[in-house]
Amino acid sequence: MNSPEVAAPSKGMGRLPLLIAAVALAVGLVTVAMTWRYRTTQAHRPAAMAVRLALSSTPHAALLMLAAEKDYLRDEGLDVTIVPVSHGKMALDVLGRGEVDLATAAEVPFVTAVLDGQPMSILASMLSVSDEMAVVARRDRGIATAADLVGKRVGVPRGTSADYFLSALLIRHRLPRDSVTLVDLPPGRLADELARGRIDAASTWQPVRRDAESALGAQGITFTAPAAYTVSHVVVGRSDYLREHAEVSRRFVRALLKAERFNRLNADESLAIVARRLKVEPATLQPGWKSLAFRVNLLQSQLVTLEDEADWTTTGRAAASAPTPNFLPHLYLDALLEEQPDRVTVAH
Repeated sequence: MNSPEVAAPSKGMGRLPLLIAAVALAVGLVTVAMTWRYRTTQAHRPAAMAVRLALSSTPHAALLMLAAEKDYLRDEGLDVTIVPVSHGKMALDVLGRGEVDLATAAEVPFVTAVLDGQPMSILASMLSVSDEMAVVARRDRGIATAADLVGKRVGVPRGTSADYFLSALLIRHRLPRDSVTLVDLPPGRLADELARGRIDAASTWQPVRRDAESALGAQGITFTAPAAYTVSHVVVGRSDYLREHAEVSRRFVRALLKAERFNRLNADESLAIVARRLKVEPATLQPGWKSLAFRVNLLQSQLVTLEDEADWTTTGRAAASAPTPNFLPHLYLDALLEEQPDRVTVAH
């Protein structure tokens, strides 16, 4: 009886164990590499530092909204608690009470806070705009030119950039400031009060300006003064806090610079993100979006503007004869000088 023949393994079958072993080795190496990379990344990630930020609910604070959305703050090791407020003056009020560490605002309420004795300093400017401010008025109140504002009730959030713009507009048309009656209103009420006829005009910024214009329709008229005033939106902290938390200040500036770059390369996506965070349609922000110049800096021209606004603020005060304070000590230059010195043109 013939013995059964045992078939010899094919060459392909002989290579299969070697192939499986090679694949297993490759997978193992990749796993080790990924584990090493993760541990290395975690080891080099900055230790988280807690920061409380009063953030104004306006498109002017867009860079910080982007920094939060894209995790630039977290990547820099900042554990930021955002306290939303309606506008910059309120943000500085919260900062002044010690409830937050940093705040965002236009420079006018910052100047007012410093004149009131608050030890605050600007960490960085993150936006400038010269053509979005306007006074929106009712035609049915006999207003056809800026001169017709005389004797009228003008709503404005007192102590804000809208207040300063109104003065600049009146000066441009050679009208005394006391020729109008100022009605102090928060930004969120301006459009409604104007539509109801409780005020004759309103001085404001975008997107409140658009709301007011939409509310009045054909019965509205808008007065602008593009070259009269360039608004800056700034990040402010208590002076001692910025000095004593120099590393936080540097990390914050780095996150702002990353957000600026993202906005420059992704303008449409940035607009959509900011609109979603402000809970408005992108079309609401679109009219004024292109005029917003997002750039992180500290400029000599901004220092001059602070001094001009201080002179304006003290007019009519008891201490109006006092010399204009030196605002240079109220600019914290160190962080931006270390991260990107070409963005600082302030003589120091």
